[in-house]
Amino acid sequence: MERLSGRFWEIDCLRGLAVILMLAYHFLYDLDFFRLADIELRSGIFYFMGRSAAFLFILISGTALSISHSRALEGRSSEKSQENFYKYLRRGVRLFSMGLIITGITWLFFPGQYILFGILHFFGLSAVIAYPFLKYGKENLFFGLFFGIIGLYLRERTFDFSFLLWLGLRPEGFATLDYFPLLPWFGVFLTGIFFGNSLYKGGIRQFKIPVSDEFRLQKPVSWIGKHSLSIYFIHQPLFLGLLILAGFLDPGVL
Repeated sequence: MERLSGRFWEIDCLRGLAVILMLAYHFLYDLDFFRLADIELRSGIFYFMGRSAAFLFILISGTALSISHSRALEGRSSEKSQENFYKYLRRGVRLFSMGLIITGITWLFFPGQYILFGILHFFGLSAVIAYPFLKYGKENLFFGLFFGIIGLYLRERTFDFSFLLWLGLRPEGFATLDYFPLLPWFGVFLTGIFFGNSLYKGGIRQFKIPVSDEFRLQKPVSWIGKHSLSIYFIHQPLFLGLLILAGFLDPGVL
């Protein structure tokens, strides 16, 4: 076991890997969306790349939340537990607000497919509603499987209302650029909390791992993982700007 006051390098690396996969998938998505290339993204290896990036990113986020919670509780009295909840409430509001900015931008430029409940909306809501689950261990594996199965069942169905869109009940004819409802993705998030509470119990690594210096690409990949939120927020404008500067994309199509 190893207690660290800083970050776990393997968590940052895995998150960085998820971001790299996401960047690659979104760049291919842009090429296909603007008809600069004909790429099959709904099946095959590229579809798997996109889903793997999302799965890994959400799983690691749940694990990181568990570690943060465990460390926050160290040395605290029970009377201060409510204060800890408000920290995650503020984080949830901040992430959801960033998601609303994405909603506004996509509504302006892509009104037919604008993002109503994307991954930032998901993280904002999950950061709040996951709080009661942080105290559980193996139970979160069951909860995660339960929510995941329900979400997969709902994915193939549509409904004649839209007010539960955030939960995973898609209305008929719904189209969007990015969609991460609570079901099934909250199940992945809870599975990450399970790993955090099991493998990093009390904020302490429960297993042995080589030192980070033994891996050549650790530093750049970890850097990407540490700045994942900023990278996610700015990567699409950067991609579109590069395509315009390179002459592949006419600014008039935006």
